[in-house]
Amino acid sequence: MRKFMIFSGAVTLATIWMVAPTGAQTTTTDKVENKMERAKDKAEDKAERAKDKAEDKAERAADKAESKTEKLKDKAVETKDKIKEKAVEAKDKIKEKTTEAKDKMKDKGEMAGRTDVRSAQEALRDKGFDPGPIDGIHGPRTTAAVRKFQDAEKLTVNGQLDDATMAKLNVSSPSASPGTAKRQNP
Repeated sequence: MRKFMIFSGAVTLATIWMVAPTGAQTTTTDKVENKMERAKDKAEDKAERAKDKAEDKAERAADKAESKTEKLKDKAVETKDKIKEKAVEAKDKIKEKTTEAKDKMKDKGEMAGRTDVRSAQEALRDKGFDPGPIDGIHGPRTTAAVRKFQDAEKLTVNGQLDDATMAKLNVSSPSASPGTAKRQNP
């Protein structure tokens, strides 16, 4: 039996020597596969982080561009408002100056009209018709004196200092310009 035991020990030892390298090889293959799997996972993680980083960078760039766009829009609106405000101010100034010029011309016209009425009042008084105070105002007493004068001179009686009445009084017409008055009264 001793021979049998030696024989079975030799067979067992031979089997171990044959199987052990295959087991060792399987372990090494598993290790290599595990290592490759870890390297693959690591590479995937690195790629994912790079992708996330690129997306974040792109998002920040988009936000920055949007911010600049908003700033430009705000600046454009602000500039538009300033221009509109200046246009309104210019319009108001022009309106104000126009009103001042109209008032000045109206005052000059009234002064010219008063001067004409005053001249007519003086002429009426000189011809014996009482126009009241010589104040340049065409009031009721001046109207009454003009009516009496027009009736005496056989003019249309309307109480107004029209061209015909002014001509008979030898006074320039209220509607005549200074150049016209000079031509009428040389």
